[in-house]
Parts: sequence; C-alpha cells; structure tokens
Amino acid sequence: MAITILDEIVLTEQAAILIAGTTCLVLPALMAVYKATRETYPGFGLWVFGFISCGIGSLLLGANQFLPLWLSYWLGNVLIVLFPALLAVGFNVFIEQESHWRPYSLSVLLYALIQAVFLWFDVAVGIRAILFTLFVLTYVSLFTWGVYYRLPKLTGTRDYLTLSVTGISILIPVTRFVNTLGESLYRDPALFRQVDVLFIMLLVLASVAMAFALITMNQQRLELDLRKVSNALSQKSEALAALNDKLRMASLTDFLTGLSNRRRFDQEYRRIWDLSLKNGSPLSLLLIDVDCFKLYNDSMGHLAGDECLQRIAGLLATLPSFKNALVARIGGEEFVVVLEKPLDDAIAQAEQLVSMVQHLAIPHPSSSAAQTVTISVGVATRGTKDSNASKLLSRADHALYHAKTAGRNRAKVA
Repeated sequence: MAITILDEIVLTEQAAILIAGTTCLVLPALMAVYKATRETYPGFGLWVFGFISCGIGSLLLGANQFLPLWLSYWLGNVLIVLFPALLAVGFNVFIEQESHWRPYSLSVLLYALIQAVFLWFDVAVGIRAILFTLFVLTYVSLFTWGVYYRLPKLTGTRDYLTLSVTGISILIPVTRFVNTLGESLYRDPALFRQVDVLFIMLLVLASVAMAFALITMNQQRLELDLRKVSNALSQKSEALAALNDKLRMASLTDFLTGLSNRRRFDQEYRRIWDLSLKNGSPLSLLLIDVDCFKLYNDSMGHLAGDECLQRIAGLLATLPSFKNALVARIGGEEFVVVLEKPLDDAIAQAEQLVSMVQHLAIPHPSSSAAQTVTISVGVATRGTKDSNASKLLSRADHALYHAKTAGRNRAKVA
C-alpha cells in the first residue's frame, strides 16, 4: 500500500516518534506521583489515561516496520486521537459538569470506523490527513474553550498557562500539516525531514508542557478550595467569637433591667477597688433598695413590679453623673453604684437620686414611706479601716439599714 500523507505527518522519523511515545508514557508516571502526594479532582485520572493512550499510540506508529498495518497505523492513530478526547471529557468531569461521555465515545468510534475504511480502500491520502487533523483539533478546541469560558466560573480566574499551552498545541500540528502539504516545495528532501522532525519534537515539548499545565490547573483549584474552606472557617470562627461575646455579655447582664448583674459587679468591683488602691483615688458605694417593694408586688402585681424596677434602672443608666460608674442590680430590688468620687459628691448624688425616683411618681398605695415608689440609699466611702472591698460593701449595707430604720425615702452615710 502506498505511503500516504498521513503517514508522512506521523511517521517521518521513527526515532522522533518513539521519543514522543516514550515521553507520553513517562508523563503519566509524573502525574501519578503528583496524584499520590496531593489531592486531585475527578477528571485528573482521565488525563493520565489520555497520556498513556497517546504514548502507546505513538509507540505503535514508531514500530510500524515490525507490526501489522492495522495495528500500527489504524490503532496507533485511534489511540492518539483518543488523547485529546480524554482531555476534553476529563475537563468536563474536573469542573463538575456533564461529562458528555456518549458523544465523545461515539465520535472516537466514528473516527476509528472511517479510518479503517480509508485504510482498507486506500482512500486519498489528503482526506486521511484532513480527517485526523479535524478530529484532533476539534477535541483540543473543545478543551480550550472549556478552559477559557467555563473554568473561570468555577475558580473565578482565567488559567492563562493552560490556555497558552493548548494554543501552542493547536498551532504546532496545524503548522506541521501545512508544512507536509508543502513538501513538494522543498528542493532538498532531507531538509523537509529535518523540519518535520523539529515539529515532532515540538509536539513532545508541548505534551510535557500540557502535563504540567494540567497539574497546575489541579493545584490552582486545590488552593482555591483551601481558601474557600479557610474563609468559611474564619467566618464561622468570627461568628462563634461574636456569639461567645454575646453569651458572655448575657451572662454578665441582668435579664430584666439590662444593667450589670451580680456576677459582673463582683468582677468589676474587685478590679475598681484594686485600681483605686493603686492610684490612691477615692471610691464610694451607693447601695440602693426600693422601699416596701414586696408590698408593691403584692398589691400591684409582679408585672407592675418588673416595670417599676425597669424604670428605676433606666434612671440609673441614663444619669449623666453615673456615665462612667459601675451600675448593677445585685438582688431582687437592690441596686449598687460604684463611684470614683469622694464622700461629699457621693452623698450629693445619693440625695439627688432619692429625689428623682420620688419624682417618677410611680403610685405605691401600700408604702409606709410615701404614696409613690421611693428608695433608700446607703453611702460609704473607702477609708483607712476598709481593709478590703467586702468591708466597704458591708459598711454601705449598714448605712442602708439605717436609712430604712430612719423612715426610708432617704440616704444615710456609714
């Protein structure tokens, strides 16, 4: 059978073809090592099989002198055509899209059938060359279009390395095909063979570059997914930290009034006490109790009692003089204010507070102190006899007791 143009395209120099086949079988080993050491995505394995297919096909073509025609020419070409088809199918799987196994498989089978018929009937060599080139370029173009158009939708970036490599991979066989058609223009046949060998070696280099481009593509997606996981964990960590802050604040806040609760008062009071000792600054306590509050609850109801406590707490929280003070609800109807002020200022604040609560004019018919809700305040300022924070709090409590026994609705100093 006459040697066809396709034979010239693929089989110009046996050594070059064998080098190409050997290279395409070495590259899967490299990719397998990468796959064993790094996480890979579905589709990567199909790319590995594509290189294996191309390597075996090239070796079959390179050994045409020792093999039957159908095995070398026909199967060799079919396996080489299968390589870009597997690249395209593998890419679809890689980006988690429909693989299109059936159309790709049917198209490769169609190529194998047509090529077998052409070989059997020794069809025009130009048609065989065009058929081979069209199928290869179609698969490579589909792969390139996917990398250009569909991959950025998954990764958010365009893979210019793979696009460049596939672009060159398209350009080399097209240029080689044109060069083969122009063989008659060469005055020296040896020069044509040298140029053709150069194209074959360029294809070998392109296949090496393609293997690294595929590895890089997998690595980029892996890094992208790791960033997504890291960002998700960071967001969850921030949300958890914010939730923990809310829970911590909730654990330190009185649910009814929104003031600091007893737990937070104990923590902050110790800190303020130590800071006052260190700086030698004054420290005063106002211990506040709502007069006859049990009778208020019994006569007005617990809902009214809650509202009463909320109004008093609102007054304590909004007083400008208490802006930087520690204000807390430490019992049912007991409040405390920690002021970094001397005794005279503390007494003035306590008396003002007694007056302001009375002016709220919350009706309290059952009170023995007045017809409206009133408070009693015990005032104590840290002195030389106060050896610890508890001692000062105890003196403020003692002053509060005196305010109550003196008729309520007043402030007393320890």
